[in-house]
Amino acid sequence: MKDGLLMIERIVIESLSKKEKNIQEIEIDTNLSHGLLLNILPNLLMRNMIRYKGGQYSIDKDHCFEWLSDVNKKENVKEEAKEIFTSLVNQYFKKDSTAATTGPQLKIQKMWLTRDEEIILKSHMATLEGFFSGVKEARKYHPQREKTCEQRVVIWGFTHYADLVEGVLQAV
Repeated sequence: MKDGLLMIERIVIESLSKKEKNIQEIEIDTNLSHGLLLNILPNLLMRNMIRYKGGQYSIDKDHCFEWLSDVNKKENVKEEAKEIFTSLVNQYFKKDSTAATTGPQLKIQKMWLTRDEEIILKSHMATLEGFFSGVKEARKYHPQREKTCEQRVVIWGFTHYADLVEGVLQAV
């Protein structure tokens, strides 16, 4: 990704957006190995995304408006979403039987819905959206001191099967 961020770069940026940290604190917060961080951090420094001063890494606030809009462009977010989906699917199918309750959850259903059932589904999805918004809002006022790597990634949505097939055919 030229202007976008890889997932491993994004977790470092998210970690540093909370507060400046030394490399050991980043390692603990992101669960990335020390060696991997030694490869990621110089790249983020060269892209003027982060600063290094006195043993501490921080977001480069002087340049963040220059790169933030590029990182959040539709195409870059699309590539990041693909990376997340691929990782989730790979993790789900890699899991062993003991990880069934603690490992990644992936549920996909194909079904016919009546108009009333679709209305109910949309209502449930709106309820989920409200729940997630409420949790995010609560964290602003009552932070839980959680590690960045402990965040949950939740994916939900629905579409017509034909639209997915059409999307696959267009990609070919």
